[in-house]
Amino acid sequence: MTNIVQSPKSIVQSRTPSAGLPRQSAATAGGGKSAGELVRQSNRWRDNYNPIRGLVIARAISILEAADRGDYAELQLVMRKVERRYPALKGLKARRLAALEKLDWEIKVVDELPEGATRADAQAQQKFLRNRYELIENLTETIGFLATAELRGYAILQKHRFNDGGKFDGAVREFHWLPQDQFSRNGQFGDFYYNQNSNFGAGIDSCAALLGEQNRIGGAELPREDFVIREVDSPLYEIALVAFVNWCMGRKDWAAFTEIFGLPNGVAIMPANIPPGMEDDYRMAAERVADGVSGALPNGSDIKFPTAGVRGEAPFKTFCDAQDCDVVLAGTGGRLAMLTADKGGLGNGPTLEHASAFDEIAQADARKINSVLQTDFDRVELAMEFPGQPALAYFELCAKDAMDVEQVVRNAATLASAGYEIDAAWLSEVTGIKFAGSSSSSSSSLENDSRTSASARTRTKKDTIRNQRGAA
Repeated sequence: MTNIVQSPKSIVQSRTPSAGLPRQSAATAGGGKSAGELVRQSNRWRDNYNPIRGLVIARAISILEAADRGDYAELQLVMRKVERRYPALKGLKARRLAALEKLDWEIKVVDELPEGATRADAQAQQKFLRNRYELIENLTETIGFLATAELRGYAILQKHRFNDGGKFDGAVREFHWLPQDQFSRNGQFGDFYYNQNSNFGAGIDSCAALLGEQNRIGGAELPREDFVIREVDSPLYEIALVAFVNWCMGRKDWAAFTEIFGLPNGVAIMPANIPPGMEDDYRMAAERVADGVSGALPNGSDIKFPTAGVRGEAPFKTFCDAQDCDVVLAGTGGRLAMLTADKGGLGNGPTLEHASAFDEIAQADARKINSVLQTDFDRVELAMEFPGQPALAYFELCAKDAMDVEQVVRNAATLASAGYEIDAAWLSEVTGIKFAGSSSSSSSSLENDSRTSASARTRTKKDTIRNQRGAA
């Protein structure tokens, strides 16, 4: 998934390898190679390039400065490796995505209809939009990819539509995610440009010259309405990259320290008056004991371990933990300083509080993703299907209700006994309980049973009071 569609409206959306390639890919290019083969060939350099080799603080700062100018290619290639190699960042990303994946989605209608709009119009838009989202094959992956913008700064997806003349012709089939390293930008706030080969140096005032107008998102070849774009003003990579470099340095020095001081080195003190001719035997015995091999020393000898006290004074763990703490603090908005919660003898309290923090973060991410999809997808699709009408329905990620079925039934019985009518069809849907007979008879039966139960309880109470008075 490393190539952009130059003319999205002309694609035949199929499962063939050519799907997602430029329009001119149908014909073979120069040298007898297809466009797909040329793309794979252009990607080989990325497969053989390790961007974190020789990564030091000076280079990391230079990469971040280039990104401020819109030259994102090297930064995104580096961050792709960092997310795989840095445990704290990898764990943070996994926890955030896991919390987000627990959310459900639904299509809602605006609370207040604008003037001239009817409830029927809103319901028609709601039904249409729900069908459009149900047709998207990779909606879950799309939401996850949009969430990575918090780490990478942006996420760009292209809409791939059905174009086979069938029933769903024109509807979006999938959101084609595009790797962040294949985009450059004309400065911090300019237009994005498709940078297929991840060329370095394409940034402010150079994107148009190096990449061309045909690769500008928002131009004639790549209309803005064919893309879903999420941007984050303060992405995590600005902290994570520096923390990763420091963490690697600390781990490297820690490994060297362990290699030198991990096994205690002994110094043997030989006795005086070694017999002539026995010097080599004494020396070999002393070396064996000093190197940690079992052996014996003659009377009067001694052995010292000068490095034994040094091992407990290494600052490397504290230094590396500080880098992890910075990443987790930044990635959780200050809610957490570590990814794991120690129970500390208090049961599951800290663990539940940890989970609650990530659920809260997922809700915040969901609101931002909702806004992106409502702007770049909902309004576009509704405008095409209902021209001239305002958008009355919208997509929303929301928490799944952890419903207590027993409590719902109890509440329904209480309401029925108080004289309220309960919709049996709705109650059956939310509880999963199938009621015998029609909806109306079930509702009446529930209400009558509740009233009968309440009357029985009242009669029992009166009989008890009457019996107590008679006994007195």
